[in-house]
Amino acid sequence: MAIRDSDAAGLTDKVESTSNTPETTVAENTARTSIFSALAAPQYRRFWFGSLASVGATQLLIIGQGVLVFDLSGSEFLLGLAGAVTGIATIIVTLFGGVLADRVNKRLLLMTTSLMVAGLLFLLAMLDVTDVVKVWHVVAIASTIGVVVGFDSPARQSIFPLLIDRRNQMMSAVALNSVAWQGSRIIVPAIGGFALAYFGTHSVFFAGAVGFTLMFFIMTTVRVDEGEQGPSRSALAELWDGVRFVAANRLFAVLIPLTYANMFFSVSYMQLIPVFAGAYADQSDQALGFLFGLAGVGSIGGTFAVGRVRSYLPVGWLMILGSSGGSMAIIAFGVWTYFGPDPTGYANPIISPMFLVSAALMFISGTFNSIFLISSMTVLQLRVPSALRGRVMGIYVMTFSFIGIGGLLAGGVAQLVNASFAVAASSAVMLTIIVLVVVSQPVLRGLRTE
Repeated sequence: MAIRDSDAAGLTDKVESTSNTPETTVAENTARTSIFSALAAPQYRRFWFGSLASVGATQLLIIGQGVLVFDLSGSEFLLGLAGAVTGIATIIVTLFGGVLADRVNKRLLLMTTSLMVAGLLFLLAMLDVTDVVKVWHVVAIASTIGVVVGFDSPARQSIFPLLIDRRNQMMSAVALNSVAWQGSRIIVPAIGGFALAYFGTHSVFFAGAVGFTLMFFIMTTVRVDEGEQGPSRSALAELWDGVRFVAANRLFAVLIPLTYANMFFSVSYMQLIPVFAGAYADQSDQALGFLFGLAGVGSIGGTFAVGRVRSYLPVGWLMILGSSGGSMAIIAFGVWTYFGPDPTGYANPIISPMFLVSAALMFISGTFNSIFLISSMTVLQLRVPSALRGRVMGIYVMTFSFIGIGGLLAGGVAQLVNASFAVAASSAVMLTIIVLVVVSQPVLRGLRTE
């Protein structure tokens, strides 16, 4: 039987009294539970397989959208803009999406959003396959998808804790969600690169529409006990409750902005990967797939490593290590792609030193960023009050929208200088932020397992 909101509240009550002290702790069993234990819960297992389809579709959208915009315009700025409009639209809506997730049936909300995204991807595919697509079409559809995702993400993040059977499966559920995302970054880019090379960008949009349609049908089979909904107040008043909780809780007030900064400065390089892949001439599509894929392989490695490492390193320092390690890898990536040897001088650019070192740095960055994200998400999910889960997690999941917005800044800098400088400088800013947080915030330094 899945955990109800009232059960989850008990866990929150046990930890909340210590949430503002330097020696903040989280339950030890979350670090020792098998990464696959949440799959023993039937409802979570169905949800997870549905998520595989929809997150794979999202990866196809990210790849196809970037390639299509760059092919149509040749502009790094417009490439960044296409990702940014999705992120901005999502951020604007997500706060109210969290309120809605606390008010309505989360399963029905996810079914609705899945069908809407499927329809929008089908529309983009039809515009592309008929050769009438323009950059403004891509930007308009991307922004509309961003609005829908603003309602989808809080519901997605607030429903899965209700689908597990035991509290000590929480870290497993968080890690498996990451496996779905990061695993798709391994497999999907390779498939997407092949599809782009042989069938065109429209093929990945059609496939994405199928993925979200599968998510819809799988969610029709999921059963979840969400408990009784409390009396509704105005949306702004309920939203303010979530904001006030985050502001009053030191750990949340430090950790959520830190994840925003990490995505904005350190992970936004993903938006510019098509620019770097373009250096490999006729093999640019394959290079794009491999670079995305190696970052995904690293993320999977980080997902499996995080539980073991937490047995030896306090979780606060684990998050610091994850964010700073990912930033340093991208600084090295920017330096290498600027000063390294030109890959076009090799018979096969894919096996050139430029590509091999770049791919290795993608792997390292993915590993460290995965460690940071899984650790931070687990801590927050264990501590958020159940009655505020949708709103607080709605504030948190805006994190992922900052990749696109950071990509807009990086794209602008790349247009003025170059892409290598843009990603290195952005990650250097993130590394500076980490140092300031370590020095000034004992609540993060003191976060540890019992």
